Amino acid sequence: MLGDPAVSVAWLARTVARFGVPLRKGHVVLPGSCTRAVDVTAGATFTAEFAGLGSVSLSFI
Repeated sequence: MLGDPAVSVAWLARTVARFGVPLRKGHVVLPGSCTRAVDVTAGATFTAEFAGLGSVSLSFI
């Protein structure tokens, strides 16, 4: 068992608050993510490069 997820969210709120970033009602928490979410629009292409693994691209139509 990994424990109560509220404990993890509380830790996250305290941690990002030290950087002046408040965690507010309605914010989306992405467990396991190391990047922020970004908005996408039709025609957008995103590429991620991973050292030692290569790259992957995603295009939205």
